[in-house]
Amino acid sequence: MKKILYALIAVLTIDLLAITSNSRFQKNEISSIRINEVKLMEDKNAELLFLYFEIVNQGIKHPDIVLAQAILESGYLSSQIFRENNNLFGMRFPERRKTVATSENKGYSVYDCWTDSVEDYKLFQDFLFRRKEKTRDEYFNFLHRIYAENKTYVFYLKKVINQNQHIINNDYELYKKFKENQKYSDYEKKLCELIDNRKIV
Repeated sequence: MKKILYALIAVLTIDLLAITSNSRFQKNEISSIRINEVKLMEDKNAELLFLYFEIVNQGIKHPDIVLAQAILESGYLSSQIFRENNNLFGMRFPERRKTVATSENKGYSVYDCWTDSVEDYKLFQDFLFRRKEKTRDEYFNFLHRIYAENKTYVFYLKKVINQNQHIINNDYELYKKFKENQKYSDYEKKLCELIDNRKIV
């Protein structure tokens, strides 16, 4: 009887140690996630880093070109169209394709959050590539002929791409983990607040 009692005490002690150890591990893991969140959000390039991650995350083709478009079209996130409409790409309200735009302001699409603007660009590409995908050169050519009003647009796109290689070539594993550890609604809210147009002067 004593042997059984000692065995039970030993098992309970081991279980208690395992639970305590596991609890410490979970607390450390939560602390690590919070530390990483602060680091990610307070990075001086946080807005562009999360913007590029969102572009890649949406499965957008030629993401470096699209990042450069967002930077040029929004004047590094400071243009009036971006501030008023959350419109990163100067997108007009579409007549024929699907859109997530909520309305129109001065002829440009209005979005609830800048992330919706990225999602809408994906819909634009899906419509554009519905018959055949475009190579990188074909995409530049399309932007030069149809998308841009300025004939030096592609030249400046390439310049912006070169200037932002530190964003494009960043290791995005931390961003993926951060997204995975968030509820969808929490993640969307954090992203919307990250580039809050009301705070841009």
